[in-house]
Amino acid sequence: MGRQQIQMLGEDSAAGLLERKGMRVVARNWRCKLGELDLVAMDGSTIVFVEVKCRSRDQLYDPALAVDARKRTRLRRVAEAFLAMQHPQYRDCRFDVVSVVAGTPVRLRHLVDAF
Repeated sequence: MGRQQIQMLGEDSAAGLLERKGMRVVARNWRCKLGELDLVAMDGSTIVFVEVKCRSRDQLYDPALAVDARKRTRLRRVAEAFLAMQHPQYRDCRFDVVSVVAGTPVRLRHLVDAF
């Protein structure tokens, strides 16, 4: 399975997981000049910015470890742009990470309020 296929599988799996938890996905792969948000969801009245990290099953570390300080800073900036452009009325937000390990079965781990 190629990198793009793994990423698509991961995002689809993550979106399904969030929806099973009662969240509503409102945007996928939202882009602006500052970067991209993998998923944006609503959890009640809270906007949730979800970073999806995928890896093939043969890698030994948790994909969530790839969300380092630099990545968190970038995600915050892109989220601010999203709020300013799409939903300026919302103030409650959080950042979640969904870790996906491709395989049979796909393994998912949802880190709520990850940073």
